[in-house]
Amino acid sequence: MKKRRSWGRLLLLLLLVFALLAAAAVWYIRPERSLDLNYSEIRWKDKLERMIETRRPEVELTEKELNDLAKQNLIRALQSRGELPVKITGTEFELAGNRLTVYLNGAWGALEFGGEARYVMEYSRGRLVLTPEEARIRSLSLPPQIFGLGKVEVDPGPFVPEPVVIRDIVFHDQQITVKLTLDWLEIARYLSSY
Repeated sequence: MKKRRSWGRLLLLLLLVFALLAAAAVWYIRPERSLDLNYSEIRWKDKLERMIETRRPEVELTEKELNDLAKQNLIRALQSRGELPVKITGTEFELAGNRLTVYLNGAWGALEFGGEARYVMEYSRGRLVLTPEEARIRSLSLPPQIFGLGKVEVDPGPFVPEPVVIRDIVFHDQQITVKLTLDWLEIARYLSSY
């Protein structure tokens, strides 16, 4: 009889330890930042007019504008994919030269989580290539492959107005310069149609 009580206590103790570990894990993965999916449209007309004034075929995109573009296209991609096992509740993109840090909040049912992924960016053969370096949940660094993160190639062409063709992208600290190939008369017609 005494042996049964000790097994029962041991089982109860193990259940308590597992419950505490599960609670600690839930606490650990919860979001540290308050993020959303709100964005503003980029005012391409203003950027193109500024380009005409300076007579330089290039456009500057700030970190905030990159955030707006990325959030806008993330929302479109999520809507086109249908139901996912997790719900993305917020993102933020941070530039540091050719390094991009993506902060992400989400929920899997009632379980909320937050994390970040770090990418190296390069512009090659008309594509913006993002190669994952690291994924993090708080101070825990994990290989990006655990989360299914792989190299991403993006055609930036659809993100700019139609008469513009991207020639190169140069990365700066908190902005990027998009160098363009364009027909100045086409740009003038495009701006007059606004």
